[in-house]
Amino acid sequence: MILSKKQIKLFNDIISPNVNNISVLGSTQSGKTYDICGALIQYANRLNQYEKEQRKKERYIPREYNGAIIGWTTDTVKSNIVDNLENILKKEYHFTNGKEYVLKFGQQDKYLEIYNMRFYFFGFNNKLSFNRILGKPLIFVWVDEAARIYEGQLMESFDEIPGRQMSYAGHPYYKRIDSFNVEGNENHPYKLRYIDTTDWVKYVFYPFDNPVLDTEEKIREAVNAFPPGSLREQKVFNKWVIAEGRVFTQINKLDSLDGFIIREIGIGCDYGSVNPTTFVPIALCYHQESRKWVIVRLEIYYHDPAVEGDTPTTEYYSFQFRMFLAYLKDKYPNIPITEFVIDSEAAHFDNRLTVDKIPHSISKKGAGSVDRDNQYMQSLFYKGYLYVLEKPSIRYFTNDGHYQESVKDEGLIELEGYRYDKLRSEKEGTNCYVKDRDHSRDGLAYILALFKETGRSPVV
Repeated sequence: MILSKKQIKLFNDIISPNVNNISVLGSTQSGKTYDICGALIQYANRLNQYEKEQRKKERYIPREYNGAIIGWTTDTVKSNIVDNLENILKKEYHFTNGKEYVLKFGQQDKYLEIYNMRFYFFGFNNKLSFNRILGKPLIFVWVDEAARIYEGQLMESFDEIPGRQMSYAGHPYYKRIDSFNVEGNENHPYKLRYIDTTDWVKYVFYPFDNPVLDTEEKIREAVNAFPPGSLREQKVFNKWVIAEGRVFTQINKLDSLDGFIIREIGIGCDYGSVNPTTFVPIALCYHQESRKWVIVRLEIYYHDPAVEGDTPTTEYYSFQFRMFLAYLKDKYPNIPITEFVIDSEAAHFDNRLTVDKIPHSISKKGAGSVDRDNQYMQSLFYKGYLYVLEKPSIRYFTNDGHYQESVKDEGLIELEGYRYDKLRSEKEGTNCYVKDRDHSRDGLAYILALFKETGRSPVV
């Protein structure tokens, strides 16, 4: 492994005895995760040698060793950590799975076994996550995306993690590593609890600490991966800053789909009985000019009871959705509509759709999901992967299939007016948003998250 000086120092701290708690703040593409992956293999080797020596001593009680590698979800653990581990074991060590090590990542078993030590993989994105972390003692714990996890309802469970390591207190190879990006400002609860008031060994990694980024052009490209503003300050320059102003400072608008070839359409829905209900379709398109696959938000359905002076039922919106489907099929013939995802909190609408036999799925929410989705959309807009087709929104359909349009694009207006809540952000330490006129933003986020999860929207 080719490592920078800072990576070598972190590597040595991980494999060395009596360096118990390590904090690693790192910007995107700074090489911190790859470094930790390589080090934990040698950590297991060192621990194995230590145990062999101890077993030679009279009256020594032999011990078995387990570790936990924790991330936001099992999917992010797989992409961020497991894939790196497998790459290092095969290409750097020339090891074979099933021989020098055993790596499993199936529905049931998720672990790496090497040098007589087993590292289990876990997600930690909901209140029940901690209960899934095995009850047996752990000598090693690595929490990736630690600052993202340490928010809201997950904080209490997160603080209980050291309890899994209590039986190894005083052991020279007791090890806890937290790696993370900046997730807010100076008052972020993780920063206050685990950075400002602990004596952990602390590292801060930047893009130039990654030897793979060995030219000015590569570093500039890494910096430009995020749009200018608070997101870049946080994710690239590791600054705990307050986000303020407009969230989407760059929105790529279209007045036609000339040059875009649509492959499929998916729809996201934010449902409200009193608040607006919106159906937000997106199209996976091939952009002929740039020669890349992009996402285009098509014209939307946006019904506001306060404007229309009505009190719609779930039956009403089920009918409206069927009419909207017919509209899309007529407007975009021969294009498959493959997904319909609704707000996870819209239980009554979910039941109605089920009764009406309308296929749909439920959005996946969790602690920090709004901030995470906003950051994703910001990057998609900035890198030219997300466009908005500016068209008047549809207010409602009549029983005979005709529809009434608004004079404006309600969804675009919402995106342009969507703002950070500076006062609440400063108080809570996390990126907070003004909860007003964000309905089409939510619908867009739900379907984009599903497209991203299924490989139909780019990872940026």
